[in-house]
Amino acid sequence: MTRETATVAPRDQIMERLMAHPFSFALGAALLLVQVAIYVTEISGVPFGRFFALHYHEMNLGGVLFPFTHYAPVSGSTFGAGFVPMDFVFSLALFGLCVFSVLHCGPAVEGYYGTRRTVAVFFLVSLAHAAVAAALPGGFAFSSLAFGMFLAVTSLLIAMERRDEESESRADMRMLVVLGGLVVAALGAGFLAHPSYKSLLAAVAVGPACAVTAFVINRRLQMRQVRLRGEGRVGDLYFVDEVDLLTRAEVETRMDRLLGKIAATGMDSLSPEERRFLKHASQRLKRSPSEETRA
Repeated sequence: MTRETATVAPRDQIMERLMAHPFSFALGAALLLVQVAIYVTEISGVPFGRFFALHYHEMNLGGVLFPFTHYAPVSGSTFGAGFVPMDFVFSLALFGLCVFSVLHCGPAVEGYYGTRRTVAVFFLVSLAHAAVAAALPGGFAFSSLAFGMFLAVTSLLIAMERRDEESESRADMRMLVVLGGLVVAALGAGFLAHPSYKSLLAAVAVGPACAVTAFVINRRLQMRQVRLRGEGRVGDLYFVDEVDLLTRAEVETRMDRLLGKIAATGMDSLSPEERRFLKHASQRLKRSPSEETRA
């Protein structure tokens, strides 16, 4: 019985994590599947990686899948030229970095933004990477490095916001991911001949820029919701409505002042905050004292 319990518990934890962060694990699985397919064909002498590269001078249908490949888009200039060992080693390092960022940082970001927003950001970051890469020599774009850097920087911002011991311990690893992305992109652009590797520099620039932009926009939207509702969450802080912090007598006193202001200067003289207070206060006063005690 104990052995059965020990084997079931990890499965339950795995399923719980899969259900909580489906996109992160699905993306990791897709990256692995595409990478294996490219490795098998490239080692066999077929430059299959080129099919998954977004090349503005040689467009193909597979180019739309450019965020899923981490092998050199062109392993040889002609069909059947075989793979280049240096490209193989570099692609393995790039693939490991991207998958680690997706599986290590992805769940934290997906839990923070939600699955739908994370999926939307994935497409937006990929499009931004493609747009910036179009201006670089060669006009190539490949790799999910841009989204990986987005995840790493966003998870760092989340850790800075929470400021707990667990987040601080993970922040060091995520900083290494950011530095690793910068090093890998610089080495590829500097030491590998094909111009496609210069698109990785665009990925390193686009990912953090999108991360900061999305974080700021999300924070502003949260603050706007708090102003409209009078309560809500901004980051790790939760704001409650002012009405909930006052006694019934204090609510009645302030409500009488607002009603007197309306009688003197009209409803239009109230500020948005006063209107919200009046609405919530009237709802609270409709409840009896016994109902408030039970609530």
